[in-house]
Amino acid sequence: MQESTGQYITVDEMARLLEQDAAVTLIDARTAEEFARGHVPGAMNVAIADLVDFARSRGYPLNELVVTMCGSGGRGEKAAGILTAEHVGNVRALQGGLAAWSNAGFPVVGSDRQGS
Repeated sequence: MQESTGQYITVDEMARLLEQDAAVTLIDARTAEEFARGHVPGAMNVAIADLVDFARSRGYPLNELVVTMCGSGGRGEKAAGILTAEHVGNVRALQGGLAAWSNAGFPVVGSDRQGS
Protein backbone atom coordinates (compact mmCIF):
# COMPACT_ATOMS: atom_id res chain seq x y z
CA MET A 1 0.00 0.00 0.00
CA GLN A 2 1.29 3.46 -0.88
CA GLU A 3 1.52 5.79 2.11
CA SER A 4 0.71 9.48 1.86
CA THR A 5 3.37 12.11 1.70
CA GLY A 6 3.04 15.81 2.40
CA GLN A 7 -0.40 17.12 1.73
CA TYR A 8 -1.95 13.88 0.40
CA ILE A 9 -3.73 10.85 1.81
CA THR A 10 -4.35 7.62 -0.09
CA VAL A 11 -7.76 5.99 -0.36
CA ASP A 12 -6.49 3.04 1.69
CA GLU A 13 -5.29 5.33 4.48
CA MET A 14 -8.56 7.22 4.52
CA ALA A 15 -10.61 4.01 4.58
CA ARG A 16 -8.53 2.73 7.50
CA LEU A 17 -9.09 5.95 9.46
CA LEU A 18 -12.83 5.89 8.79
CA GLU A 19 -13.03 2.24 9.87
CA GLN A 20 -11.32 3.24 13.14
CA ASP A 21 -13.88 6.03 13.66
CA ALA A 22 -11.03 8.55 13.75
CA ALA A 23 -11.93 12.23 13.97
CA VAL A 24 -11.85 13.14 10.28
CA THR A 25 -13.68 15.96 8.53
CA LEU A 26 -14.34 15.11 4.87
CA ILE A 27 -14.83 18.06 2.54
CA ASP A 28 -15.93 17.55 -1.06
CA ALA A 29 -15.07 20.72 -2.98
CA ARG A 30 -17.18 20.01 -6.07
CA THR A 31 -20.39 21.75 -7.05
CA ALA A 32 -23.64 20.78 -5.35
CA GLU A 33 -24.78 19.04 -8.56
CA GLU A 34 -21.61 16.95 -8.78
CA PHE A 35 -21.81 16.10 -5.08
CA ALA A 36 -25.44 14.95 -5.47
CA ARG A 37 -24.42 12.53 -8.26
CA GLY A 38 -22.05 10.71 -5.91
CA HIS A 39 -19.81 11.29 -2.90
CA VAL A 40 -17.94 9.59 -0.09
CA PRO A 41 -20.28 8.73 2.79
CA GLY A 42 -19.97 11.32 5.55
CA ALA A 43 -18.49 14.01 3.31
CA MET A 44 -19.86 17.53 3.44
CA ASN A 45 -20.14 19.63 0.33
CA VAL A 46 -18.25 22.92 0.56
CA ALA A 47 -17.57 24.46 -2.85
CA ILE A 48 -14.19 26.06 -3.48
CA ALA A 49 -15.74 29.55 -3.41
CA ASP A 50 -17.10 28.92 0.10
CA LEU A 51 -14.02 27.38 1.73
CA VAL A 52 -12.58 30.55 3.28
CA ASP A 53 -15.89 31.41 4.96
CA PHE A 54 -16.27 27.78 6.05
CA ALA A 55 -12.82 27.71 7.65
CA ARG A 56 -13.37 31.02 9.40
CA SER A 57 -16.81 30.03 10.68
CA ARG A 58 -15.44 26.79 12.13
CA GLY A 59 -12.55 28.55 13.85
CA TYR A 60 -9.04 27.43 13.15
CA PRO A 61 -6.90 25.54 13.53
CA LEU A 62 -9.13 22.48 13.53
CA ASN A 63 -7.71 19.69 15.68
CA GLU A 64 -8.96 16.80 13.59
CA LEU A 65 -7.66 15.66 10.23
CA VAL A 66 -9.38 17.44 7.33
CA VAL A 67 -9.47 15.55 4.03
CA THR A 68 -10.42 17.48 0.91
CA MET A 69 -11.55 15.82 -2.28
CA CYS A 70 -13.20 16.28 -5.64
CA GLY A 71 -13.83 14.04 -8.63
CA SER A 72 -10.25 13.32 -9.62
CA GLY A 73 -7.95 15.35 -7.37
CA GLY A 74 -7.41 18.84 -8.81
CA ARG A 75 -10.00 20.75 -6.84
CA GLY A 76 -9.24 18.65 -3.77
CA GLU A 77 -5.62 19.83 -3.95
CA LYS A 78 -6.73 23.43 -4.43
CA ALA A 79 -9.12 23.13 -1.47
CA ALA A 80 -6.31 21.76 0.72
CA GLY A 81 -4.17 24.76 -0.22
CA ILE A 82 -6.96 27.20 0.62
CA LEU A 83 -7.58 25.64 4.02
CA THR A 84 -3.87 25.51 4.79
CA ALA A 85 -3.60 29.21 3.92
CA GLU A 86 -6.45 29.79 6.41
CA HIS A 87 -4.34 28.11 9.12
CA VAL A 88 -6.44 24.97 9.32
CA GLY A 89 -4.14 22.30 10.71
CA ASN A 90 -3.58 18.78 9.40
CA VAL A 91 -5.15 19.12 5.93
CA ARG A 92 -4.69 16.39 3.32
CA ALA A 93 -6.08 16.02 -0.21
CA LEU A 94 -7.41 12.61 -1.23
CA GLN A 95 -5.11 11.25 -3.96
CA GLY A 96 -7.19 10.60 -7.08
CA GLY A 97 -10.38 11.98 -5.55
CA LEU A 98 -13.74 10.23 -5.74
CA ALA A 99 -12.69 8.32 -8.86
CA ALA A 100 -9.83 6.60 -7.00
CA TRP A 101 -12.07 5.95 -3.98
CA SER A 102 -14.79 4.39 -6.14
CA ASN A 103 -12.34 2.44 -8.32
CA ALA A 104 -10.82 0.91 -5.17
CA GLY A 105 -14.28 -0.46 -4.31
CA PHE A 106 -15.06 1.85 -1.40
CA PRO A 107 -18.68 2.99 -0.92
CA VAL A 108 -20.15 5.98 -2.74
CA VAL A 109 -23.46 7.63 -1.91
CA GLY A 110 -25.44 8.69 -4.99
CA SER A 111 -25.97 7.41 -8.49
CA ASP A 112 -22.74 8.42 -10.25
CA ARG A 113 -20.19 5.86 -9.03
CA GLN A 114 -17.41 7.25 -11.24
CA GLY A 115 -17.21 10.74 -9.69
CA SER A 116 -16.90 13.86 -11.79
